[in-house]
This record gives sequence, structure tokens and C-alpha cells, in this order.
Amino acid sequence: MNAYIVTAHAVLSIVCWCVVGLGATVAVFSPTVKDTTAERLALAAIAIGAFATACRVIRQGWISEGGLFLSAALAFYVMAIVWKHVREHLRGAAASLPNDKTRPGDLE
Repeated sequence: MNAYIVTAHAVLSIVCWCVVGLGATVAVFSPTVKDTTAERLALAAIAIGAFATACRVIRQGWISEGGLFLSAALAFYVMAIVWKHVREHLRGAAASLPNDKTRPGDLE
């Protein structure tokens, strides 16, 4: 394979892994995300693993097509979640559910 393509694969994978790591780190420390402790620990592990994988790709200088696909898919997922939260934030506060879930909420 051409050296430029191998380098482009590695750079794209590093960027994707850093997006995943940053997204997981923001989710861990965000006060607005309502997660349990176990979910926050899992997100912290994902962040550490993503940054470690990016460092491994830098050290090796290449990545397989499967690794590139995985990093791109996870980065796309993180960006979709970010887009969802940004869109919710721009629309305003989400409609809250009533405490008594047997009755429908008030109409606005």
C-alpha cells in the first residue's frame, strides 16, 4: 500500500480516537449528564483506552482497516451524541415528566 495512504489512515484513526477520548472525558466530568458511578467508571475506561490506542497508533505508525473503521464508527457515535445534546440545549429545557407517571403531563 502507498505510504501516503498508510499515513492518512493513521492520522484519521488518531483523530477519531482523540474525539472518542475527549467525548468520554467530557461525559465523565459533565455535571449535566445523569450517570451512575458504574457508567462514569466505564466512560473513564473508554477515555483511557481511546487515548492509549491513539498513542499506540502514533508509536506504530500504521493501523489496520478494521481499527480505522472501529475508530471512525465510535467517533461518529460520539459526534451524534454531541449533536443531540447541542440541539437540546439550543431548543431549551426538555419537557419534564410528571412525578406521578400514571397521569399524563400538563399541556402547555
